Amino acid sequence: MSTSEKKPLPNSVTKTQLFQMYGDQFSEKRIRSFINEILKESNYSKNIKIIPANEFKEFVETYGVPKGYYSEQDNRNHLH
Repeated sequence: MSTSEKKPLPNSVTKTQLFQMYGDQFSEKRIRSFINEILKESNYSKNIKIIPANEFKEFVETYGVPKGYYSEQDNRNHLH
């Protein structure tokens, strides 16, 4: 899939969006566990709905860019 067919990775998402983005790669239970651990390490409540940008970035760096998306960094790397 070329970059033109993919969507840019957002800077921040809701947990529901995270489940939709990674649902074909991990179960909802695993995604919830992964993100809640990251939130806990950053002293955020697991009950928040919107995942802060840095924590979302950490999730993506750890578990990879979801299928159908590209990161701006990926895009910059392909241009050089």
